Amino acid sequence: MSKQNRKRKISPTPEDAELIPTKEKTRPNDDPELGQLSRMLFGDSKAFLRSLEEAEHETAGPSGEAEFSFSNHPDSGIDGGSSEDSDEIDHRKPAWSDEEDEGIEVGEALDAQNRKLPSGGLHDRKNKYSTLVKHKFMSIVGTPKWAKLRKHADNEEILKTAGFINKTAKQTSLPATSLEFKKVKDLNSETYTEGPFINSIEFHPTSSVGLVAGSKGIATLFAVDGKKNNKLHSVAFEKFPILCAKFSRNGDEALLGSRQGHIFSYDLIAAKAMRYNLPPGMTQCKNFTVSPDSQFFAVAGKWGEVHILSTISKEKIATLKQDNDVRALEYNSNGNLLFGHSDTGEVTIWDINMRRVRHKFIDEGCLQGSTLSASMSNQFLACGSAQGIVNLYGMDDVLKSKVPKPRKTIMNLKTAVTSLKFNSSSEMLALAATDIKNSVKLFHLASGTVFSNFPPFESKLGQVNCLNFTPGSGYLALGNRKSVVSLFRLKYFKNY
Repeated sequence: MSKQNRKRKISPTPEDAELIPTKEKTRPNDDPELGQLSRMLFGDSKAFLRSLEEAEHETAGPSGEAEFSFSNHPDSGIDGGSSEDSDEIDHRKPAWSDEEDEGIEVGEALDAQNRKLPSGGLHDRKNKYSTLVKHKFMSIVGTPKWAKLRKHADNEEILKTAGFINKTAKQTSLPATSLEFKKVKDLNSETYTEGPFINSIEFHPTSSVGLVAGSKGIATLFAVDGKKNNKLHSVAFEKFPILCAKFSRNGDEALLGSRQGHIFSYDLIAAKAMRYNLPPGMTQCKNFTVSPDSQFFAVAGKWGEVHILSTISKEKIATLKQDNDVRALEYNSNGNLLFGHSDTGEVTIWDINMRRVRHKFIDEGCLQGSTLSASMSNQFLACGSAQGIVNLYGMDDVLKSKVPKPRKTIMNLKTAVTSLKFNSSSEMLALAATDIKNSVKLFHLASGTVFSNFPPFESKLGQVNCLNFTPGSGYLALGNRKSVVSLFRLKYFKNY
């Protein structure tokens, strides 16, 4: 039949698919060697018809009905199945049907093939040829196991159980209560010279490289693999204890700040450090954050001032203001909003494009703010206080209300919260307090609970001074006040 005249009907649920034989086509330009190979393997069309007739006579009894099938033969790989299975398959609709093939009668097909069959029963020339072929296939082969679909099976379930696809669906969200992790080699095991206070841990956005900086004024780059964590390069700055370090310009540069009136820029490509004096009106750069597009960095100043500087020229572009001293700064993932937590518990939200205050709200129950973190998904904002309380807010709530209600209040820490960080998938929040040893928790956002098995029992993390996740959340690093950066492999996250 021609392709132009063929019509197919698509059924939303694949059910009882009929086996419709295709007519043999001859091509004048067929390769003779290919044809010979085909005849060797499968025989020619006449041999095929003869074998079909022989099988027909073997399976037909006196009444013309099939008496033997391979459905229960131990070597056939076919399961005969129950009557329930059989009924289930019989009532299914085909995934598609061809109107022309369904209309072919037995007589037409036999004439086209120059064949003769015993008359009567299914062989009646007026019957549908598709019904005859289906009956013969079932009597010889039976119902294959792969054809027995559950009544409510859909296309997705069929694909999940295909031989070359995982039969077990992968966990699509981070499991709660218990976290699978492994303590690996310390990130700075080849040095331990950056401290004693480790003040910054940063991970390169595109390479498996970690930056560790501390109170001795030393910044070191490591190749992060969890096994060796080889040191790549170290740079020391005299009389310049590094209090804050961030990657900027998409990872080509590291900005290093302190209490001094200048900062250092370390070019990772050229392996060269440059000193820049701070603009007038600025006396220190110990607390700053870089925008997601790496064009600007915001520095917490005195008397509630926030200075916006260019990462390229290091010149001041604007000065923002809030009512009280700024304790923490954080951009949202889009970079259009900047959040500032004050020492009175008020959070100010600036519109960076307009360079003005967009909104303010009171952090519930907070007497003095200490830190902030915004999720990469732009869904949540976490606010930490000097009283050991962490409030988790919905981003929409803090943008609309002056007294938003926290989605969750986390009270697992007993002293001032010094570190807060969402992981890249916004499924987990890490929180730590420096004053007490091993005072670190991982909070599972979906369940609203902390992981009970982290930190591990009798762990020796020390006083955790800073923390960070790698870009793919595969590793968690914890820097303490004794020059050590502990590294944990989080097994749920497959990427670095």
